[in-house]
Amino acid sequence: MKKILYVTVIIALLCSLSVAQNKTGKNINVVGEVVELQCYISGLTGAGKGAVHKECALKSAKQGIPLGILEDKTGNLYLVGQTKKTMSGANEVLIPFVAEKVKVSGRIFEKGGMKLLLVSKIEKFEDVKKK
Repeated sequence: MKKILYVTVIIALLCSLSVAQNKTGKNINVVGEVVELQCYISGLTGAGKGAVHKECALKSAKQGIPLGILEDKTGNLYLVGQTKKTMSGANEVLIPFVAEKVKVSGRIFEKGGMKLLLVSKIEKFEDVKKK
């Protein structure tokens, strides 16, 4: 009986460590394009990214369709949230950057194949190599 109790306690501790680790997230920096998720993922309006899609993405974002970050380096697509206003989406901070390359600092959380990036800082990315 004691063995079962010890095993149960160890499993509970390991699970709580996993949950605690997920709550803190991992700090990362991401460089990529701000895209409107529905058009980009579905591909129903073409590539769903770039300057040719900017007007459509802005209209969709203002109607509530979420924006995300398409990472240049990996092609990963991040759903975005805010660290300052945790109970609201991130469209208000991303709309000024639609269809542009940005550098985002924040914390990443992953669950069920989804990647959530909680933004703490966002700025237009200026590629030093192009200058």
